[in-house]
Amino acid sequence: MKNLWSDIDAEAMVTTYAAKGVNRDLALRTYTTRLLGGDPRLVLHGGGNTSVKTKVSDLVGDEWDVLCVKGSGWDMGIIEPAGLPAVKIAPLLKAPS
Repeated sequence: MKNLWSDIDAEAMVTTYAAKGVNRDLALRTYTTRLLGGDPRLVLHGGGNTSVKTKVSDLVGDEWDVLCVKGSGWDMGIIEPAGLPAVKIAPLLKAPS
């Protein structure tokens, strides 16, 4: 299997999404998700899951540890950062198992 990673393409995506307020971690996860989703030998059309732990700031500037998880209904081959919504980690850790 050929490695499709491109440092140039990855950095271009980081730059493009940074202008839209998306952090580096989420931009790179979007890039890698598209790489995986673009190869039908790896995932069925639209299927699969990816995630990334990162930090984001809310509307009042407070920073949170979050887990961004690929949402249902998003095709991995063409996913946008909005397809990986953030969930605060702290409340998840408090939840009973």
